[in-house]
Amino acid sequence: MRGKPPAEGIGQPVPHESLVVAGREPDLHEGGNRVDPAGREYQELWFALARVPWRSLALVPGDSGASAKDIAASLASVGRVLHESVSTLVPGDILDYVPAAELLLSIGATTKATGPRAVKPPEKIIAALPSVVSDPLGLQVVAAADMVVICVEIGRTRISSLRRTIELVGRERIAGCVLID
Repeated sequence: MRGKPPAEGIGQPVPHESLVVAGREPDLHEGGNRVDPAGREYQELWFALARVPWRSLALVPGDSGASAKDIAASLASVGRVLHESVSTLVPGDILDYVPAAELLLSIGATTKATGPRAVKPPEKIIAALPSVVSDPLGLQVVAAADMVVICVEIGRTRISSLRRTIELVGRERIAGCVLID
């Protein structure tokens, strides 16, 4: 997927009124224009990820200095439009990794348990992590996630850092890659 991440909480204007899903609330207006909450690229990414059942997703930048926060916010926005219960998780420092990993593991345990299930499934969590090349402790959260997506900034992400990220995360854990202009 290619595209620029929208500013957090702000979508892109919808070019035609017929493209707006019926029943949207009027608070999806910005400056008099209806807005698409996350952009077509993130809607496509959401549905591509939905092909495999998941409760926790780790977004990992391919290089240090990059951030996955905007992508996490955009994906969560798409999920909410689809009436999914989605939260984002952004560990602030190394002390947050252990509780974040435990949270992702507990959500995964509820989906793998056999027996009676709750009427409403547990929410989905999207974790926006720092680069595991510069902050390897984030690998604990990556290991606890159901799915991992690598975020690559075109023209900024170094190939050597991307290769190291893939090596640290493990090819078998990576569901895909997001290319950002």
